[in-house]
Amino acid sequence: MTRSNAITLGAIAIATASAWPMKVHAQDSSAVNTDGGEQGIRDIVVTASRTGETSAQSTPIAMSVFSADKLDGSLVLNVKDLVAVVPGLNVAQVTASAVIYMRGIGSSNVFGGSDPSVTTQLDGVYIARAFGQFQDFVDIERLEVLRGPQGTLYGRNAIGGTINIISKKPDDSFTGKAQVTVGSQDAFTAQGFVSGPLIGDTVQASLAASYVRHDDYFNNLVAGQPGTSNANRGGVRGQIRVLPASGIELITRADWSKGNERFDSYDHLLVPFRPSGINAAPLANSIVGDFHTVAISSPQFNRTEFWGISQEASFELSEELALKSLTAYRHSSYDLQVDSDGTDLRAAEAGQAETSRQFSQEFNLTLNSERLSGVLGLFYFHDKTSTDLFANNYASPVLPPAAAFRIATTPDSLTRSLAAFAQGTFKLTPDLGITAGIRYTHDRKRIEQNFNRVSLATGQSTPGFPFVYDLQRNFDAVTPKFGIDWQVTPQILLYGSATRGFKSGGTSIFANTPADLSFEPETIWAYEGGMKSDLLGRRLRINVSLFHYDYKDLQVQSLVAPGVVAIRNAANARVTGAEFEVTARPVNALTLTANYALLDTEYRSFPTSSVPNQLVPFLTGDTRFNAATRTYNAAGNRLNAAPRHQLSGSAQFNFDLVGGKAFLRGEYYYQSRVFYDPSNAAVFAQRGYDLINGSVGWTSADRDWSLQLIGKNLNDKQYLITIAANGLVPAGLAGAPRTFALQLTKSW
Repeated sequence: MTRSNAITLGAIAIATASAWPMKVHAQDSSAVNTDGGEQGIRDIVVTASRTGETSAQSTPIAMSVFSADKLDGSLVLNVKDLVAVVPGLNVAQVTASAVIYMRGIGSSNVFGGSDPSVTTQLDGVYIARAFGQFQDFVDIERLEVLRGPQGTLYGRNAIGGTINIISKKPDDSFTGKAQVTVGSQDAFTAQGFVSGPLIGDTVQASLAASYVRHDDYFNNLVAGQPGTSNANRGGVRGQIRVLPASGIELITRADWSKGNERFDSYDHLLVPFRPSGINAAPLANSIVGDFHTVAISSPQFNRTEFWGISQEASFELSEELALKSLTAYRHSSYDLQVDSDGTDLRAAEAGQAETSRQFSQEFNLTLNSERLSGVLGLFYFHDKTSTDLFANNYASPVLPPAAAFRIATTPDSLTRSLAAFAQGTFKLTPDLGITAGIRYTHDRKRIEQNFNRVSLATGQSTPGFPFVYDLQRNFDAVTPKFGIDWQVTPQILLYGSATRGFKSGGTSIFANTPADLSFEPETIWAYEGGMKSDLLGRRLRINVSLFHYDYKDLQVQSLVAPGVVAIRNAANARVTGAEFEVTARPVNALTLTANYALLDTEYRSFPTSSVPNQLVPFLTGDTRFNAATRTYNAAGNRLNAAPRHQLSGSAQFNFDLVGGKAFLRGEYYYQSRVFYDPSNAAVFAQRGYDLINGSVGWTSADRDWSLQLIGKNLNDKQYLITIAANGLVPAGLAGAPRTFALQLTKSW
């Protein structure tokens, strides 16, 4: 797709929708249902603009918003499940960490010293480490997925977008929910919360808890060894809300979660050699093969623990001014080990332990007047991450004794960030507004590196090791935003913006040379236009966004030698696309949704894409592959994890049944071919696939009880969520197989 194709498609959609309000205006005004009710499509109140509450449909930002009920209905448990309901979103995984791509913007460099490209905020608190982004959604009020650079307001590397998780505040009403789910692979999930007043209408509290477990999804060929990809995790979260006086709100939040699971294992996609008598994962690629069978001989585990506490204090200084302080501390850790050779030999294994301690403080002063709304803010962030990583390649039939080695690195990475920001919207008329914002960020990053490579044959360090180095770098950036919005009619909003995004430079925990120890920032200029519309008495909602990105100095992670990863600013790129979100309620009993993302991405310049050992046999003979330098000219190729087409849809039919209401729901998701290496080699690609989910349920007339039967991946599709240069040959992480579950919920 060319840039003009995307713009043309969007322009047609906007022009078509803009012609509809004449029909709407001809109707009686009482037919327009402001809150949706039982007649139309409900709107959701959001805080994405950080200037107070606004309706999602009147907020000039491309976003997908989900209430708690909508998440339950869409079978969304955590960020992995959002892929099927958010256009332009792709979620991969590296070790225990989430690798979130939005509109083709993301990074698999998610270790200490570096940062995710799509940020996650938990009640306004920035989650620094990517392995903390897989938390389950429990007792939340809503979820806001903001697409495109959000650095002016959200800072801290939100170059691709931001996911805001907003907990439900306790109030003076006593409410609660208990939910139990049982299903395939001996699955058991228990979730619940209770919320209500503690001391009159002054002190309120809530407590939520969850537990998730299921047996192995994937079988292991190695006798006596367990399978992989099980689940065993749980957590609790509490809030205390104090209203000591009019206009003052104090909220203390704390959460803790822990997991002890067998790591989602890598399937080896191709086995170019298999010595006689050695079991290995079956031959598999994106066309044939069994992704649900692995060969794991070494112990495999993934242990995580997170806890945090935050204090939010809000003060209404006047009818127009408000001040908020948010103080937070978070502690996150994980310890994992993986078998990386894919055979029943003990040929290769790796492990990593990481502990992160972060502190943040933010002050916001917001103004809401008749014509001007805005926010001024100050932000401070500090993080210390300690890492202990090893990789062993043992002598075996596939590796001679002289080549056996162990790599170990124990770096400490420190980050300090200071930022000041301002953004405001001025109403030229009641329906026409202009927005301007700016953020200044100063980051300081330091690494204390200790990297060693030891020959297992001699027990001695190989020449040039250990590598010990101490480095500190400073990075500064100014990220402005300019926007305009026009409420054409009460039903149609048009908006446009130009935004500069910034992802800080960083340090590499894998580096063993001074040159590779740090890397520079990457930047993006994003240009976007869109429309939000509610038509036919709120029976039809059409939201469209068109965008073009100029992306410079991409931070690219490459495996340059066994166990040696370099992160370099090696590429420039462009991204052009269009997104469509449609919801229709033709009759009260039927709700239909359709989302579509059209994404055209291209490396404009990437002459030295590093080629890992595992990929060399598949690029030999390609004129763009330089065997001497082992680099590939990826100019013109698609970006990683950026499918050209993503399509999702759902249909839900509600009807009366036995003293309550029942429903039938079906969901469909499709994504086209996606690449996981800049070379766009077929062995590092997942071909297009589709998934079908479904559910049927019943809710009592008083809404106190509900029962639901859920099926996921009903077509039992085998697919990969990521592919990496892992171990001896290319390997991939497989998605979950077909599962069924029965869910019982009690609400009060």
